Amino acid sequence: MCNFVANMVYPRYSAMIGDLREAQQELEDYYAADQKEVEERAAAMTPGERADYLTGKTIAYTDKMMQRWDKLARLLIVKHNDQIMQPSENGVVVSSRRTSPAYAPAFIDAVKEQTGSRYVRK
Repeated sequence: MCNFVANMVYPRYSAMIGDLREAQQELEDYYAADQKEVEERAAAMTPGERADYLTGKTIAYTDKMMQRWDKLARLLIVKHNDQIMQPSENGVVVSSRRTSPAYAPAFIDAVKEQTGSRYVRK
């Protein structure tokens, strides 16, 4: 799932990175909020109990991450389908109002430099 999301984001990084960072921040906030309790509980356990507890936490965290990345992948597929972008809020596409993403200014400048006025509408 991580590779799938990464491979979707690579070619359209500037359009998709905001959605990826939102998902990443959500997970990081969740893990950080849980850290103190995990450390306190683990410190009070025997080594065997601690290993079992931390293994269980690792599995639960991994499952949460995979579920969130699956949700992100589905959002990216819907939101950025056919090189068109649909607005989203909190990881959900909110309307059928579509917009075409603009080219990066550096790309536009490079085309202008190479082609002059060849593609300018008159």
